[in-house]
Parts: sequence; C-alpha cells; structure tokens
Amino acid sequence: MSAPDWKPAVGDGATIRHYSDRTACTVIRISPSGKTIWMREDIATLDDWKPEIVPGGFAGHCVNNAEQRYTYQPNPDGRVHRASLRKDGRFRTTNGERVIPGRHHFHDYNF
Repeated sequence: MSAPDWKPAVGDGATIRHYSDRTACTVIRISPSGKTIWMREDIATLDDWKPEIVPGGFAGHCVNNAEQRYTYQPNPDGRVHRASLRKDGRFRTTNGERVIPGRHHFHDYNF
C-alpha cells in the first residue's frame, strides 16, 4: 500500500522517516476528520545483528546496514507524535517528516 492510499486506523503500525533513520510507532488516536493522527513510539528491539564496519568514508562504512531486523512491542511511555494529512495525500509530522504505513524501524550506522 502506498502512503497516499493509506487510511490509518488506531492500532496500525506507522513509521516516521527522519533523514536516514526511521522510528516505528503505533497509531493511538485519529481526529474525527481523519486528517490528524497521533502515534506513540514503539520499543524496537534489534534482532541478532552486528554492524560490519570496513575502513572508508569519514570513519568507516557499515556494509550490512540493510540487514537490520527488529521486533516491536508497544511502549506505554513512548514519545507521542502528531501528523497531519497534507495536500499531496501524505501524512507529515509537525516537523515536516514523512509518515509511512507499517513498522520499519532503522538506524543508519553510516552517520
């Protein structure tokens, strides 16, 4: 499902896309109009994976970055983010970061 077609529901997974990192969340509230959502950050636990760093770049380069896999669980104390539906049909946070459907946590070890 592409982001412009996404109709979020309470309990759905959502991901905030930062520059290269991503934060997995759960939709916890939706406005009556459906144009504003609130999401709470999940606990994302990295599965058995270790970064493989090779010399290069500023200090090194992680060659297996894309192999990260996470498991998720709700975090009742997680930070809450608000996002609004924009004219292009996509949700963005109050900081302008894109929100996509599903949980896709990611930490970029190259930065």
